Amino acid sequence: MKKLIFLAIVAVMMLSACGSKTNNVAETAETADSLTTDSAEAKAAPGINLDSVKHTKDYIAQRIDTIYKYKNDGLYCSERYCALQSEVIKLSDERDEIYFDGDHWINGQDIDPKWSYKVKKIELEGDSVAWADITIHNFSDSRVKLRLLYERGDWFVDDFCFFYKEDGTIKEIRELEGMKEYISANRKK
Repeated sequence: MKKLIFLAIVAVMMLSACGSKTNNVAETAETADSLTTDSAEAKAAPGINLDSVKHTKDYIAQRIDTIYKYKNDGLYCSERYCALQSEVIKLSDERDEIYFDGDHWINGQDIDPKWSYKVKKIELEGDSVAWADITIHNFSDSRVKLRLLYERGDWFVDDFCFFYKEDGTIKEIRELEGMKEYISANRKK
């Protein structure tokens, strides 16, 4: 598998060097990353069922690496998540409130120069749902669980679950659930 990925990266680099006519470095880097995780296996090894490759823990771990490299909701969150997020932003703007007061990618408001993340465990739940248990270091270590949804031919973050300790008990905050509650409580009827 590592050899296939290496060959795919070399192929992508060659294609990028020869065929890219854009001056947008970020776009080129993102395209190369996307090719590495999205279709490199198919180009490097004809006959492999790409869909089955995308449903492996190794592929999902690589996808998470790409997601965390760019930390972009519009590109890496599910359609459902983005729709709810847009509605929350609209409602909070109308109410002159701040709903999102931190960055879910870094799990905080400020970022530690030594910020990092580590995928601890990936679990597949059927063909369309996976869970990634991650430790994020942002001034201290914290546990974050991502619910990933397989749609549009790849894995997208559908929910961020944060864990914290209160009165000696571990509690969980699910971002998707919080957005739904906010919309329900503040939607004009």
